[in-house]
Amino acid sequence: MTPIAAPARPASLDPAHARRWIRRRRIAAEGRADVGTVYAATLALLMAAALVGPPVAGVIWPPDMPGGGPTVTPFVGAVAALAAFFVVLRQLGPLSVSRSDATWLLPAALPRRTLLTPALVLTTVVALVVGAVIGVAVTGHIAARPTGLLVLGAGGTTGAAAAVGVALLAFTCQRRPSTARFADGIGIAVGVGGLVLAAALRATGEPGLPAVPLPPEAVLAVGAAALAAGLIAVGSTWRALESWPAAPIAGASITMGAYADVVYAVEPSYLTEMSARRFWRSRTRVRTTRLLPARRLPPLVAQDLIILRRKAARLWWPVGAAAVPVYLADGPAWLLIGVVVIGALAAASLTAESTHDDAANPAMLRLLGVTGRQVTAARLVVPAVAAGGWLAVTLAVLQALGALTGPWWVLGLLAGPAVAAGAFQRARASAASIGTVLIDTPLGAFPAGMLLWLLNGIDVIAVLTLPISVGLVLLPAPEVLGWHWLLAQAVSSALGYALLVRRSGTTAGSF
Repeated sequence: MTPIAAPARPASLDPAHARRWIRRRRIAAEGRADVGTVYAATLALLMAAALVGPPVAGVIWPPDMPGGGPTVTPFVGAVAALAAFFVVLRQLGPLSVSRSDATWLLPAALPRRTLLTPALVLTTVVALVVGAVIGVAVTGHIAARPTGLLVLGAGGTTGAAAAVGVALLAFTCQRRPSTARFADGIGIAVGVGGLVLAAALRATGEPGLPAVPLPPEAVLAVGAAALAAGLIAVGSTWRALESWPAAPIAGASITMGAYADVVYAVEPSYLTEMSARRFWRSRTRVRTTRLLPARRLPPLVAQDLIILRRKAARLWWPVGAAAVPVYLADGPAWLLIGVVVIGALAAASLTAESTHDDAANPAMLRLLGVTGRQVTAARLVVPAVAAGGWLAVTLAVLQALGALTGPWWVLGLLAGPAVAAGAFQRARASAASIGTVLIDTPLGAFPAGMLLWLLNGIDVIAVLTLPISVGLVLLPAPEVLGWHWLLAQAVSSALGYALLVRRSGTTAGSF
């Protein structure tokens, strides 16, 4: 009997060889970076810096320190900015890979550090830059002029350390989803609370900082120590990447891939559908309610109220946004008008996804026995109340500050249906693809999806809320708002509401 040698056991895969093989195949399939792409990206960055750079630099580092000495408001604003940065990181992951890598390489027997190291480094660098900018901005609002490099370095280092700490908290939330919801709620509460507190301090008189003799050397030493500790913690996170679960990374990769599709296709209307799906996918403890069985409200209005109640965590952002016009009360009128109109549109769009459901499922509306006009009239009720309430509160705050005089809060309530009509028009158009329209320019054809999506609905609001816009321009304090302005806004809102309902289809689901 002839013996047969057992097959040799293959050697274990070398991670360096696997990475080299993957890199070569990726370059062969996708190619290297195109010179034209690099040129276009560089030119876009330079143009953005030239256009937006001087105003942003003036906000971050004003030429002179505000009169009255340093105040607490810049620190409150810095806390709100860091909370917003945390929310952005949580929306993006922060650690993610491409969708192809999440499909093929993430479950493979490859070192997870190899896949996640670029994302970890990028997030850390972004945190350092954002924190340094926030620290320099705070320093620019409290430091005396002229300011030395030591003071500037102390502010930038301290801000970078704080931002790295925020990034570490985002890493922890991604690794442990059980603590993510609590941390997300804290981040939203801190951000909204910072906006409201800063507005309240501005309205009641900004309190000055106590005169504490704190040398910049001590601040720089503390900030450098905190930054070093944060970077060491980032290194510990890098070493622990092998034990990270794959599900949060895959979910973040899908989200980042969708954002990349939006940028590539210049079609931001995809974000609406993706945001709605992601929100309802995370709602695992949904309970029934008595609004529908009680039959005290029309079913479509009750459905919008249920959606609004289940979005209670998102209602804090409109509350915080109501404090933003306080900062712009002394600024240009066009900027104040834009913030007021966009804030009201955001408040009215909280239940906009129900419009998509009606268009996607017209059979349910036919079973309810309602026509298209009845559906439109019912869908406008909750957005009108939300937008009217937001405008009433915002204009009442401006009136309390002395920037406006007269019954402005009544004008805000009357403008609610007008804003709801614009929000409904915006939601209805975003359910369809509008990115195929091309605009010819000297530089080539430009897809109009981004431009149309940004302007859709705002044009309707701009026309129907002309009494508010014109009043903010022509009637600053001490000019008193007359009752004829209220009549004009009531007529405009009623006309827009009636035209939108009349133009709706006569059959259910015909949008």
